[in-house]
Amino acid sequence: MSAAAGLEAVRADLMRDLDPGALVTDRSELGTYECDGLTHLATVPALVVLARDAGEVRRAVAACASHGVPFVARGAGTGLSGGAVPVADGVLVVTAKMRRILEVDVDNERCVVEPGVANLDVTRACAPYGYYYAPDPSSQQVCSIGGNVAENSGGAHCLKHGFTTNHVTGLDIVTPDGEMVGLGGKALDSPGYDLVGAIVGSEGTLGVVTSVTVRLSRAPEAVYTLLAGFADTDTAG
Repeated sequence: MSAAAGLEAVRADLMRDLDPGALVTDRSELGTYECDGLTHLATVPALVVLARDAGEVRRAVAACASHGVPFVARGAGTGLSGGAVPVADGVLVVTAKMRRILEVDVDNERCVVEPGVANLDVTRACAPYGYYYAPDPSSQQVCSIGGNVAENSGGAHCLKHGFTTNHVTGLDIVTPDGEMVGLGGKALDSPGYDLVGAIVGSEGTLGVVTSVTVRLSRAPEAVYTLLAGFADTDTAG
């Protein structure tokens, strides 16, 4: 099957299986998704799926697998590494509309969220209980947890507490052949291979994340700001 025929087959399958509002086909609208924060790498995708739940992600990925069409997963599109740059003759599966916080488990210091939840919204959800979500890649108001997982996001704010991989204990994913798989859970470590660790940072190549279980940290009892002045960099060092 040619690339064009494969795309038409995927389009037909998804038009049948998904709400028409979940598909972006107009050329001018597709241009919105041509790149992430790394704007000098840009490719307009052939089709965009705005998934609203894990079932729609599965159907989109399964259709691509069935007809041999490449796909790329995308979260909020704030990444600076080109991890969400689409393929010209492929499908972009966007999880930004999957924004539900599924559970705040204070007793076990865990929170279960969908991939489109903004990083800062996890902290907002658990702050009334005295907790927060530690990894902040310096864009926590706009970046999504799913994108953080795909990129193993970090930044200056993560130096003390570790990057995303240190705070994810469980994942639900859709594999590249369209199978839904659960990995890990609420325990800090699971028996066997560290499959959660393999998925975190894989940029969607090993599966599209549909839910994430993250570790919560206790909020500090007090915060102090200290300003120190030095005559030169050697003294500061």
